[in-house]
Amino acid sequence: MALHLIGLALLMGAIISIYLPMVTQTARLLGSGPMANVPFFAIALISSILIAVGTGARGEQFRAIGSLPLWLLTAGIMSAGLIIGSSFLIPRIGIGAFFVLLVSGQVLAGLVFGYFGLFGVPASDMTFGKVAGAAFVIAGVYLVTFR
Repeated sequence: MALHLIGLALLMGAIISIYLPMVTQTARLLGSGPMANVPFFAIALISSILIAVGTGARGEQFRAIGSLPLWLLTAGIMSAGLIIGSSFLIPRIGIGAFFVLLVSGQVLAGLVFGYFGLFGVPASDMTFGKVAGAAFVIAGVYLVTFR
């Protein structure tokens, strides 16, 4: 795997580590987790349209949005749930435990999705190294969350 791709993924992880506490603070200031989503999603929509247009998106690509399978659009619901859930959980369990549990869920789900080739990802073998890595992740959850 190329180093610049690893660096980009690490940067995205750092951005999530900043983004979710910002949403949590917004929820606190507004007095509502669901309301904290509103300004962020509005800005995300405008930013996404500007980036799409700036990178060469055409009218036919925008029109094709209407033909997407409905199940793919549930990703927006999942995103809202993630944001609202983080604004609920971070003040209650702490940011360290939250992120360890969040990443652990991603690792474990990634193993399952990869093994079965779900959601359009290529199927991959379940190796000893992957299982051992997942076990270390679970051990890390225990250490961060309960110690």
